[in-house]
Amino acid sequence: MLPPDELVPDADAEQEAESGPMTPRKPAADVTERLSQIRWFLGEAEHVVVLTHDNPDPDAIGSAAGLGFLVERVSGLPVTLAFGGIIGRAENRSLMEELDVPFKRIEGLEVAPNTAFALVDTQPGSGNNALPQGVIPAIVLDHHPPRPESEAASFTDIRPEFGASASMIVEYIRAAKLEPERKLATALFYGIQSETMDLGREASEADVAASVFLYPRTDPAAISRIRHARVPRGVYRSIHEGLERAWSRGEVVFVPLGDLDYPDLVAQLADLFLRVHGVDWVIAAGRYKESLLISVRAQQPDAHAGDLVQGVVGSRGSAGGHGEMAGARIGLSPEASSEEADELIDGLFDEFAVALEVEALAPESLIAVEEEGAESP
Repeated sequence: MLPPDELVPDADAEQEAESGPMTPRKPAADVTERLSQIRWFLGEAEHVVVLTHDNPDPDAIGSAAGLGFLVERVSGLPVTLAFGGIIGRAENRSLMEELDVPFKRIEGLEVAPNTAFALVDTQPGSGNNALPQGVIPAIVLDHHPPRPESEAASFTDIRPEFGASASMIVEYIRAAKLEPERKLATALFYGIQSETMDLGREASEADVAASVFLYPRTDPAAISRIRHARVPRGVYRSIHEGLERAWSRGEVVFVPLGDLDYPDLVAQLADLFLRVHGVDWVIAAGRYKESLLISVRAQQPDAHAGDLVQGVVGSRGSAGGHGEMAGARIGLSPEASSEEADELIDGLFDEFAVALEVEALAPESLIAVEEEGAESP
């Protein structure tokens, strides 16, 4: 455990005058104060479980590993990294392999007495994590909009102005004067780039500073292996099905995906379809086991995608997000047929069309063959 004088540098110290690849803007003084609070609120614990959301993406994976590293160093407590659900997307599995830090499934984890839970990149009540029922987390660190349930935690740091939770973790690591080893730096860096689309989506100054700090410490070859990981054939089947079934109303594209091979495929396809010329919104939905999953993507940072999906889904499920990206989950009966799931998707798409004021526009196939002589955009 670091002594207090090493853990918390002088809050009145001046910011570095120089700025360069190895010396990005320092974290603000209040980050060091929060770091001390984390250490304080873990004082009675004997073990810490860092829990991310179900089906963790690169930001969640890197953030969880970074928080685990931080807690171990500043508190001296043993840490277990855990998640619910599965890791299906090829790049996420590749990131796990490159990181080489064990993550455990929360379902089979034996929780010892005096165990503190820390949630990262998720919050209580969000419906996308496997926090045991009745457990109040000691720590909640997240970059999504705050939820009322998070107020019960001993310590919360929720900053929706950040593009990635990993950038928050980097600030804590720097405030503690810790040096992340290369694999961890690579995971944190990749998490930020993935979540912000290479700093082009909802990225803040802090995300840029964290990236500048991390990049010289990363393994570029590992980043390439993660980004270009080989994908199973099921992904191409889903892309094919999505292309065949996708339709649009004006600048809004709707992608019914049917049954999914893995849950985060719906978000992967939503990102893909947002790249279509002339598209401002993508609403993608598919079924994974007993859940209907929805991913929403928008081109404008002030699109309020999170508000949109919460308004449409309402009390039927859990939903949330940011300005440009959002998601939702609606529980299905185990006996529900594929046809019933498709009918629910069709109904939700109609509601999204009304909310986006495109219901009066005639639906068109996304890949309809253009008439002879028509010019391509």
